[in-house]
Amino acid sequence: MPDAINGTVENSLIIHGQKQTAGFACRAGRGNPEDFSKYSELKFIWSADSHPTASLTVSPDGEQHFTDEKIKLNCSGSSADWRIRRFTESKYKSDLSDCTSWGTMTGSSCTFSSLEYHDAVYWCESGSGEFSNAVNITLNTKTRPVLTVSPSWLSPGASVTLSCEVKPSSAGWRFYWYKAVPELYQNKYKYLLVPGSDDGTKDNYYKINDQKHTAGYACRAGRGNPELFTQFSEPKFVWSAVSHSAASLTLSPKKIKHYTVDEIRLTCSGPSILWKVRRFRQYYPSDISDCSVWGKMTGRTCTFSSRWYQKAVFWCESGSGKFSNAVNVTLHAPRAVLTVSPSWLSPKASITLSCQVEPPSTSWRFYWYKAVPDQSKYSYRYDPLHGTRKGTTKNSYVTQGEKHTAGYACRAGRGNPEIFTDYSKITLSWSADSHPAASLTVSPAREKLFTGDKIQLKCSGSSGVWRVRRFRQSSFNSDVSDCFSWGTMSGSSCTFSSRWQLTAVYWCESGSGRLSNAINITIHATPKAVLTVSPQWASPGASVTLSCEVKPSSPGWRFYWYKAVPELSNTYKYYSLPQGTHETPRDSYVVHDQKHTSRYACRAGWGVPQFFTNYSEPKIVWSADSHPAASLTVSPAREKLYIVDDIQLKCTGSSADWRVKRVRQSYDQSDVSDCSSWGTMTGSSCTFSSPQYPRAVYWCESGSGEFSNAVNVTLIHPPQPTLFVSPSWLSPGASVTLSCEVKPSSAGWRFYWYKAVPDLSKDNYRYDPLPDITGGTVENVYIVYGQKHTAGFSCRGGKGNPELFTEYSEPRFVWSADSHPAASLTVSPDREKLYIVDDIQLKCTGSSTDWRVRRIRQSYNHSDVSDCSSWGTMTGSSCSFSSLQYNVALYWCESESGEFSNAVNITVHLVQTPRLTVSPLWLSPGAVVTLRCEVEPQSAGRRFYWYKAVPDLSQIKFRYNLLPASVDGTVENSFVIHKQKHTAGYACIAGWENVEYSTNYSEPQFVWSADAHPAASLTMSPVREKLFTFDEVHLHCTGSSADWRVMRIAESSYSNCSVWGTMTGSLCTFSSRWLHKAVYWCESGSGEFSNAVNISIHLAPLLHLTVSPSWLIPGASVNLSCEVDPPSEGWMFYWYEAVPDLSRNDYRYELLPDNVNGTKQDSLVIHGQNHTAGYACRVGYGNPEFLSRYSEPKFVCSPASRPAASLSVSPDREQHFTSESVTLNCGGNSAEWRVKELRESGSSSFTDSCSASGAMNGSLCAFSSPQHYKAVFWCESESGELSNAVNITVQDEDLLLVSPVHPVTEGASVTLSCRLRGENKLSDVIFYHDDKLIQNDSRGELKISAVSQSDEGFYKCEHSGEVSPQSWMGVKAVLKKSSSSFPVMWAVGPLCGIVLLLLLLLLIRFIRLKGTSYFYDLVRPTKEPENDPKKDQSISYSLLNFKNTGNMRHYLEPDDSFVSSDVRVGAAGRSSLAASDAAVYSEVKSTSGY
Repeated sequence: MPDAINGTVENSLIIHGQKQTAGFACRAGRGNPEDFSKYSELKFIWSADSHPTASLTVSPDGEQHFTDEKIKLNCSGSSADWRIRRFTESKYKSDLSDCTSWGTMTGSSCTFSSLEYHDAVYWCESGSGEFSNAVNITLNTKTRPVLTVSPSWLSPGASVTLSCEVKPSSAGWRFYWYKAVPELYQNKYKYLLVPGSDDGTKDNYYKINDQKHTAGYACRAGRGNPELFTQFSEPKFVWSAVSHSAASLTLSPKKIKHYTVDEIRLTCSGPSILWKVRRFRQYYPSDISDCSVWGKMTGRTCTFSSRWYQKAVFWCESGSGKFSNAVNVTLHAPRAVLTVSPSWLSPKASITLSCQVEPPSTSWRFYWYKAVPDQSKYSYRYDPLHGTRKGTTKNSYVTQGEKHTAGYACRAGRGNPEIFTDYSKITLSWSADSHPAASLTVSPAREKLFTGDKIQLKCSGSSGVWRVRRFRQSSFNSDVSDCFSWGTMSGSSCTFSSRWQLTAVYWCESGSGRLSNAINITIHATPKAVLTVSPQWASPGASVTLSCEVKPSSPGWRFYWYKAVPELSNTYKYYSLPQGTHETPRDSYVVHDQKHTSRYACRAGWGVPQFFTNYSEPKIVWSADSHPAASLTVSPAREKLYIVDDIQLKCTGSSADWRVKRVRQSYDQSDVSDCSSWGTMTGSSCTFSSPQYPRAVYWCESGSGEFSNAVNVTLIHPPQPTLFVSPSWLSPGASVTLSCEVKPSSAGWRFYWYKAVPDLSKDNYRYDPLPDITGGTVENVYIVYGQKHTAGFSCRGGKGNPELFTEYSEPRFVWSADSHPAASLTVSPDREKLYIVDDIQLKCTGSSTDWRVRRIRQSYNHSDVSDCSSWGTMTGSSCSFSSLQYNVALYWCESESGEFSNAVNITVHLVQTPRLTVSPLWLSPGAVVTLRCEVEPQSAGRRFYWYKAVPDLSQIKFRYNLLPASVDGTVENSFVIHKQKHTAGYACIAGWENVEYSTNYSEPQFVWSADAHPAASLTMSPVREKLFTFDEVHLHCTGSSADWRVMRIAESSYSNCSVWGTMTGSLCTFSSRWLHKAVYWCESGSGEFSNAVNISIHLAPLLHLTVSPSWLIPGASVNLSCEVDPPSEGWMFYWYEAVPDLSRNDYRYELLPDNVNGTKQDSLVIHGQNHTAGYACRVGYGNPEFLSRYSEPKFVCSPASRPAASLSVSPDREQHFTSESVTLNCGGNSAEWRVKELRESGSSSFTDSCSASGAMNGSLCAFSSPQHYKAVFWCESESGELSNAVNITVQDEDLLLVSPVHPVTEGASVTLSCRLRGENKLSDVIFYHDDKLIQNDSRGELKISAVSQSDEGFYKCEHSGEVSPQSWMGVKAVLKKSSSSFPVMWAVGPLCGIVLLLLLLLLIRFIRLKGTSYFYDLVRPTKEPENDPKKDQSISYSLLNFKNTGNMRHYLEPDDSFVSSDVRVGAAGRSSLAASDAAVYSEVKSTSGY
């Protein structure tokens, strides 16, 4: 080595500045001539840094490699000759060798691989003698990755996560995922790549979705090129309880709990003939094995049993490679449980032992034992009870004449050879009687034992070896333990104490196997003595009462009283009070003639030998009078002391040693401490101050044991003044009022007033007294006159002698916008509004060279005053700042000479998000689109950037791509786009160069095109001129993308289909309940916009059906009118009969005959209607047709009954009293009915069911009403029939007319009467018909013997001046049958035909004379439906069509309009009675407009 040619005396050498790998050797020499030793072995220092002329690289790169991996080491540098060496070091030797020994050297490269693990350092050595960098390479044995599967048990269809971990971990791995498929012939698994895993994954986890059945998985990892793979991982399983169609496992016996005595059968089923049953047990490591290892496989069934507890998962594997469902089986050991009754016995009593075994079985035999202590084995031996060696079939056994404590056990056995359960836990029967050979005594022998008591349990008897045991019963289990667990065993005695309450049974067990008597011991909580003193502050010579309470309280205590005398070792000595040496049975004691501060304590004793509580906490009775030998004085001697005061407590008296103590009371506890804890004790003085507000009693304690007087000291916070200035902004020369408020307020304050003058050297203010008031003022208000400029003020208060001053108040300012001659503030930019992007400069000018700029910000309940240096940059007399957030503040200058400038109020506004406008909104293909971006402020340095809003379905909104011509932004706030063809979205942002600030993106705005994009197109269904609320609208996206979303914009707010509809693939379906107008379009996953569609949703019409008349005369016409709201043109009207549907408690709607295509007119006439019926209408529009909802059903009421449905009333009258029960009875051919009612309410009517006002029972509806009402009732049957309708009036008047509720048949007799509430019959009743008096005599009834049509009308009655309401009595006409109807029809028929023909000829002639001719088009009969339930009441309808064949130039232009007629008769050829029940529908419609 250089500098070591001549050697060194020292045997160490330091080499400085070594950078690269190097090898070193040494040798030693001595003598003259010098004799040298051999060279030492070479030693190397390694460096990872390459040498400029020698470098080593490794392929594949990295330090961690595997044993069968081919590794190439390459040397590079300035030499042509190289060798590669390696150094390995083991525990016993190191090895240095060349590549030729362990690899192949080719030129400058060495290639090698190894089958064994090793760790070595490799380097290159060049022909020119240089070392390369060194590389540490570790060859690991080929690893086996570890696969984890989550969850291990799955719910069907859940996802399964596979995680593959390679140890040791390193980068560059790819992970391959396999399904483990059983190969039963080779007794192993084959591994099939999971679909989608052919090329591996970078992530070491893989998710499999929708897994339903049990499956096995494996993984392996590979890296490098060519790729080197790890071994396959151990297969891991995900279990499913769901059977596979090709593989199913059943368990027998089927029960919740299985036991080791059970024989378990596992049976595989499925289409395979070859099966294997496997089991998995979680141990370390986990255990997977076949049935052949632990059971017997016969065909497809595995049978096994086990003598030991085990828990395992079992499943089947088929020859076709399928897994069955998995079954979790736990085998429990049978358990015997013994109960003993009674647990405490009286001498010679019998004891019943009961032994329960799980699982229960009739084949068990029971064995009974006495548990005899065996101390040599520290256990028990089990001696069979007399006569039970062969066991008993019964699970109970009775022992007779037992006198002493004894332990018992049982067990059960079954089978041949017999298998036994374990012995049950030992259960003892306790006896309090001592055994002659074993007895237990307790000391202290006291009725009560307490925590803290030292308890001795002593065993005596004939044995020399003993143990003491105890038994404790807790809520959930019992605990038997020996003395050494909870005490100390010494010979035959056990000594223990307990810190906790407990109850236990104790007994002795001797070496000869005897059990002593048992003793039940309860250890109670140690009572605590608590002393109270009254009064706490005593006047000299007063009596003091001491009260001692024991907690927890109990009788039998005696009390002891003590004086607590201080010991300066921070403890007390306790001296018994006079007459307190012996106990007192009472818990109070009176100390007479108390003069000075004293401290007392108490304690209590109980039982024999006596147990004492601890001394109570000593309590003090305070006295303000000094003791001759101990006195406390306080300085400063002031009425009030403040937390800023230095307080001195001085002890004086006959002692040289003192301590000062204090007690603080807080909530429910007190704190007693020495001066050393909260102050400084120096000799007899304690000095302290407190930053808090403590209130405490202080006293001295002397070395001779005396207490001083006690002093109550309260430290209060010095009042903090607050200054108020009014006004805050002044007009020049105005007066300023200063108000100084001291809190807490009190009398005696003087107030001092100051001007706050800036002091830039101290970065604060100095306070100069205002002129003429240096002595302060009594008033807390002071007025400053003639104030012109901004100024600061302060105040403080003073009180007492010597005077104590408060702190100065925070300075308060009065602001002026007027500049001071010596100080002025100007703001740049000089603009009404300033923004966060502005560079704001505040410049101070005036007579000073040194300035500071300040600001004040008001936030909620406090203000913040700070300098420019906190929020800006101060340069000379200028403060520059900008703010990236909104703020409002007041700014001013303060000069070195103490002047204030004018004040300026500045609000820094946020820059709003720019607003983009696009023109035009709808474009023609290739049109020019102009974008305009508006933002404030319009200041210098502003640039605009323009973006295309590209749909990004992953982010719900858009991504923004900078337009090519907008990379550097534009100075102008407008941008033109040429040749725009399709729908597109745009956005803009604005930026300011001076503050490197840019706004958010503007809301995207769109230019719409109705032309579809080649890659994105929107189609709409239905394609109709108008769409309505409740229409189901389909928007379908098509194009080159698989992912789509449909968007809409309405009233400047845009949202996607998921908010207002349902998106399914590329289809958006929605309907709307409200009127709206919006633009809709598609956005593709590839970022394209479709054509846009403008859709208006119109309000679906509300329909109001009117029926006239509401009550009909049989055979009369009924007019239906359907009103559309809102009214509009183009509707088709559809007419329906409302048929009762009792199953849905509603109606179904059946189109009236020949009304399939609807009518253009909004009215329809129905002829010949006889019975009660319900009707509805709805309207349609467009093609495809939109159909509205049905109108509310309306009813036409008829009194005529029909065989299939009729209604009767009980009582049978129209008028009823309130609270009177009325029963409506439905009759006919139906088994199920409902009663409906129609009531008028103001200008509207509504229907309701019987259940709303009464109770429906079968076909009967019963109701009563407490108030007046009038309604129409009818029945509806399950077959869809409506009965006759009846009018019923319930009234609260006292007089009513009794009249029939149904029409009276012509010729029949009828009797009308009058009733008073509570009376049946009346006399002297007057009757009226249509308001005309018809009877006035003593009779109480009106009898009509043969009713005629003239008797129909309104009736009422009068009694004693009171008139009843009137009721309608209807008369039903009798149709007279002709005995010769058939010949008459032959005669009348032709005659009618001739007359009709003549009339038609006259009509045609008349029309021709007018220039227009009409002719009758078609009359055809209706095909009669078979089995029609309304066959006997078929309704006829007519549709009259007249064709216009002439020319009416005065009224309309010539066209092909026509009026058609279609008359259909459904009851032709029936008798006149049947015909009278047939209704005729007729509609007259004209397509000519008239």
